[in-house]
Formats: sequence, structure tokens, C-alpha cells
Amino acid sequence: MSAILAIDTSSPEFALALAADGSVTSAVIRESTQSHTQLLLQAIDEILSGDRSQLTGLVVARGPGSYAGLRVGIATAEGLALALGLPIHGIPTLEAVAFAAGLRDGVAIHPAGRGQYGCQAFRGGTPDGPLFTATAEELRGRVLAGDGAGALGGTEIGVEARCKAELRLARPLFESGQTGSIEAVYLREPNITVPRQRPPQPTK
Repeated sequence: MSAILAIDTSSPEFALALAADGSVTSAVIRESTQSHTQLLLQAIDEILSGDRSQLTGLVVARGPGSYAGLRVGIATAEGLALALGLPIHGIPTLEAVAFAAGLRDGVAIHPAGRGQYGCQAFRGGTPDGPLFTATAEELRGRVLAGDGAGALGGTEIGVEARCKAELRLARPLFESGQTGSIEAVYLREPNITVPRQRPPQPTK
């Protein structure tokens, strides 16, 4: 029996989905706040009933999405794959959005902060051109799917639906024995500042 676990930490809330022999059997969603690592491992043990040895493969969302969340999700998936000797595949977040929505011609979107969305255009069900960012106003009137698309007249796709789609997209990759990238996809460099050094204190 095959048991594939998908991990999606692209959003402030994360999701796990488990498939047995190609059929999704369960899913878990958690609001992560700032504790992705601890909550993620707890949720993994919950969905697996504490038995990680049953896994035969792992799937992880590559982004775009939350910088810290993606790092934790990918690192956790890599750690489990290494410890258990499992194959692992990465699925771009926006490809999972399009698959979950049945989007053939339109734009898959995901919140990118600063009032913008990360976007991927699709034509005929395949990505069309590079990722780009756009504001809600710039997206109005287009065929949309994704997190926040419902408010813009599109199809709302939440983290659970996205995670289940990642399982389905990865299935043929496992069956064919293909390898692929699990490198995170970012829209922009993280906004990280280096702490200022304190000036040396005079000695007495």
C-alpha cells in the first residue's frame, strides 16, 4: 500500500493531506501563527496516528507563499524524507490552485503582502509566462482562482483544497519515478534586516 503525505505551508494556516493508494483519506488544517515548526510536527503525528513508518512518499508546496512557512515546510519534508528514506516531490502553489479550481484559462493567485498577489497565468491548463505580482484592482475583471479570489469575483481556493490538489498532481510523478525540484519559489527577497551592533562600552 502507498501512503503519501502532502505538506502545504504557503499560507498563515497550513494543511496536511494523506492519500492511501491514490485516494485522499484525511486532511488537517492548523492556524500556525508564528509556530510553524512545532505545530507542523504535532499535526504530522496526528494525521499519521503517530506511525511515520507507514509513509511511502512526501509532497511539499514550493510556493510562492509565506517565506518562513515555506522554509519550515520544505525543511520538515526534507528531514522526514531523509530519515525515512522516502522519495519527495515539490509542487508549485499556484499550479495546485489551478488544478483544484479546474482553471484552464485565467490567473491563479496567492496573497503576497503589501496589497499584492502573486500570480500565474494559465492557458489551456498549463502555466503561461512567468510569475508576476498584481494588486486587486489590476486583477478585477479577469478569471481568477486562489486564496482571496472569491472577494474579486473568482473561485476561492483554500489551503485544504490546494493541499489535496498537490497530492493528485504528484501521483504520476511517483508512479513514473521522476525526480523534481523542491526548491522554494519566492516572488521577492525576504525583508530581513541585520541587527545594528552596539557600540563598544568604555572600560572602567
